[in-house]
Amino acid sequence: MKIWKSSLRVRSYELDSFGHVNNGTFAKYLEKARGDYLREAGMHFDDFHRWGKFPVIAHVSIDYKAPAFFDEILHILAKAGRVGTSSITLKYRIEKDDGTLCAEAETVMVFVDPRGEPVPMPEPLRTAFSAKK
Repeated sequence: MKIWKSSLRVRSYELDSFGHVNNGTFAKYLEKARGDYLREAGMHFDDFHRWGKFPVIAHVSIDYKAPAFFDEILHILAKAGRVGTSSITLKYRIEKDDGTLCAEAETVMVFVDPRGEPVPMPEPLRTAFSAKK
């Protein structure tokens, strides 16, 4: 499966009182990365409105391995796990520039219509995330 990559620099307001990235911030990093992956695939959030299908996060899990600190560069690498009819599982690794693993994570996105009912995943997204390279 294709490995998707997004990078960011840790900002001061993302730190907790102990000086490392707050655990809740990692979920925001995953969200930022998904937006980057969408752009890399040639799509935009406006496409969801055009399709009338919207991704919602049904599950998120994060296993923390090492702390991250102010001004470090983090890379969020992801690949598709299970690709269902209306859902997709993404598996992530968040690493520092030197390769230190900070976290492993998983999200499950379910696609819903404007009423919140599950619908088949948009085909362009399915194609992009099912790509081998």
